[in-house]
Amino acid sequence: MKSTFSKLIIFAFLQIYVRAGQVATPSCVEECPHGFERVAGLSHCYKLLLALGPVSHDKAVVACGYEGGATLVTFDAVGDQQTLRNHMWSHYESAITKDPAHLAGLGFWTGYARQYGDSTNPFVNIYSGETLDSGFFSRGQPDNLMLGMWGEETCVARKKFNKDVVKRANSDIGMDDYNCAYPHWAICMHRDVYALNMQAYNSVLMAGTGVSLPVGGGCKVDWVDQNVYVLDMISAKREASGYSDQAQQFAGIVNEIRSPTCPSLKLS
Repeated sequence: MKSTFSKLIIFAFLQIYVRAGQVATPSCVEECPHGFERVAGLSHCYKLLLALGPVSHDKAVVACGYEGGATLVTFDAVGDQQTLRNHMWSHYESAITKDPAHLAGLGFWTGYARQYGDSTNPFVNIYSGETLDSGFFSRGQPDNLMLGMWGEETCVARKKFNKDVVKRANSDIGMDDYNCAYPHWAICMHRDVYALNMQAYNSVLMAGTGVSLPVGGGCKVDWVDQNVYVLDMISAKREASGYSDQAQQFAGIVNEIRSPTCPSLKLS
C-alpha cells in the first residue's frame, strides 16, 4: 500500500540532492475532468455541450453546474474568447452546423451579465462579481439596447460562432450583450481548482510538503496510497507537535478504512 508513498519520498530526496542549493518547484500535468478537454493557449478545461444545443443563458448556467460544478466560460485575458472559439469551431463545426436549432448568428454564452444599480451598467462575472474589462467587447459594444428599462440586453456572448472574426476590417473579436432568452451554445469550464475536489496531487497542494512531482508527470495517486500518504503526514505532524496519542490514532486508522462493496442481488 505504501509503494507509491515511498517512491514519492525517494524521488523528493533525489530531487533535493540533485538540485542542491536550488528551490524545487512542484510541477505536474493537470488532468481534465471526464468529458472536458484542454485548449492550446488557455489554462483551463472546457466542454462544448453539443447534445444540449443552443439554449437561453439561465439554462446554460444550470447545465454547466451539472457538469461536476463547472461554470460558463470566463476569461483571464482579452483574446481568450477568440482562442476558445477557434478551437471549438475547428473541432466541432460539423456537429454545430448539423444541429436542427443552429443559426448562423448563434455564438456561445459566457459567465458575464449586466450588474444593475450602477449608472454605468458594468458587466460582471456572475460567479465572482468581478467587473468585465471593456476590452473584451467588440467595438461599439455593448450597445445597451433597451427593449425595456435596462433589462433586455443583460447577458454576454461571443457572437457568431461561425465567424473567425466578426468584423474583419477592424478585427473585432465578437463579444456582445444579448437578451438572456436568446439561444446560444454553452461551453462549460473547470478551472484547475477542480483538483481540490478530487484530492489530487496538484502542484499548488503539494507546495511546501517536501514532495516534488516530476515535470510532465501525473497529478493523481490512487485512493489507497493517497490515504496512506495523507494519514502518515498527519501522524508525523501530530507527533512533532507533541500529541503522541493522536499520532498513534492516525497511524493506525488506515487499517480501519473499508472498501465499499455492492451487495449481491438476492432472488426470492
